[in-house]
Amino acid sequence: MTESVLNDLLRRVTESGLLEDAQIDEDSVIGSGHLDAAGVEVEVDLDPEIDEEEAPDLDAIMSNLKDVLSVGEERWRAIVEEISSDIEDALDDDELDADVDLRTDLEAIGVGVFADAIIVVFAGQTSFPDALVHVQLTPELEVEDIEIIGDDDEEDDEDADED
Repeated sequence: MTESVLNDLLRRVTESGLLEDAQIDEDSVIGSGHLDAAGVEVEVDLDPEIDEEEAPDLDAIMSNLKDVLSVGEERWRAIVEEISSDIEDALDDDELDADVDLRTDLEAIGVGVFADAIIVVFAGQTSFPDALVHVQLTPELEVEDIEIIGDDDEEDDEDADED
């Protein structure tokens, strides 16, 4: 079943034209895509969660991929603003350089797409030179969770749940 699910997902992605160089990599389909609103190329990992799902929802994965890659500039700015504000509020003053504006420092470098969530990975060249910021979005592109993951594998959870 694993192989047929991945082959079907690869076929759908290839036909959609959303990713370049799409290929199967272990239990996911990977490729590169253009995040229109941010104006950047990102590495994309489509994960049907084969080990956890009896019948993966490939339609939801494809819908989430299309939605995140084609998100409008206004919505993208609102997402980045919320991420930046949540990080600034959660960190102590000495943990973040006051001269750095996260809104311009954070750059999307990767996207993980699941049937029920989207993870956008940001690099902060100045603000987090030794870490990545992982932001979990709902399928509606609402910020659900933020994690700052350092090179030393220590995780600083920044809870951004919308309660």
